[in-house]
Amino acid sequence: MKLKKLVLSTALLAVLGSTQAASDNIVAYTVTEGEDIQTIAGKYEISVTDILVSNGKKSEDVTVGEVIYIPPKHATGFFDPDTGLYTVAKGDDLLEISRRFATTVAAIEALNGLQGNLIETGAKLQIPD
Repeated sequence: MKLKKLVLSTALLAVLGSTQAASDNIVAYTVTEGEDIQTIAGKYEISVTDILVSNGKKSEDVTVGEVIYIPPKHATGFFDPDTGLYTVAKGDDLLEISRRFATTVAAIEALNGLQGNLIETGAKLQIPD
């Protein structure tokens, strides 16, 4: 269900002709001919490392037609859709993570037994469905 929301949000952004700068929402981006990960990072004003971490990639290699996820400004950790776990990256905060996954800070706190908004880099958070 969340993936459908992300895909629909991305399609809506494309139709509305959104600017290609870092946004408050995750963007599903399809690689086109002649692009590399550095070019894509430049379009969205984020680092190559942020894209690599968010997509669980170890190399900068991308192929035409591949869908990569552009993280929002402050939620750049890695999300594993198989486990539903999000690995917190440096600079992440619960508000931006909740926005990335269309949920609330309270829901993330409750699911993970957190007391307050403080999270540590490298922590693993279960993301609500």
